[in-house]
Amino acid sequence: MEMQTEKKGRFKVPHVYVILFSVIIIGAICTYIIPAGEFDRIEQDGRTIVVPGSYHEIPENRTTILNVFESIHKGMIATAPLIFYIFIVGGAFGILRATGAIEGAVHSMAKKIAGREQLLIPVLMTFFALSGAMLGLAEETIPYITILIPLAVLIGFDSMVGTAIVLLGTSAGFTAAFMNPFTVGIAQGIAELPIFSGMYLRIIFFVIF
Repeated sequence: MEMQTEKKGRFKVPHVYVILFSVIIIGAICTYIIPAGEFDRIEQDGRTIVVPGSYHEIPENRTTILNVFESIHKGMIATAPLIFYIFIVGGAFGILRATGAIEGAVHSMAKKIAGREQLLIPVLMTFFALSGAMLGLAEETIPYITILIPLAVLIGFDSMVGTAIVLLGTSAGFTAAFMNPFTVGIAQGIAELPIFSGMYLRIIFFVIF
């Protein structure tokens, strides 16, 4: 009975589709509560920008049940370039994992620097940093800690070194993220900026990190 009570008391995160649909419902309800208003917008250098101090109320346009379901496919059409770009990058990473290419690259690098084990840390950290900066890998690299710890111990380091190679390398790359499609790509698409513009500045940050 105690085990059954414990299981019932555990909170389970809803499915991602349930969360997304709940956000749509909340947004629809807000159209009946929050007064409608907008800022004036102008085109400047190929971007749509807000005119400061131009906020004004507009006639209410409350969302109906039909609008709720229409919003899903209309939103997908409006953001199709970003959606398909993420699909392509995610699929490419899926192929890399399914073929074992990443694991193979790690073992190959370890073999090539045999006898120069001190190079293992900067080489592999750079590898994981590039994965974070270009493919947007973050928590996906955690399983590779189980590969790096035995490798680090084998060449005379400790388990902390094996863990840090993955976590610090990936975090540095993800923070600079000069080609991360999941952060920079989406944000610049929403802001109507050229995709990956300002890359040179982020590359400088990447090198420093």
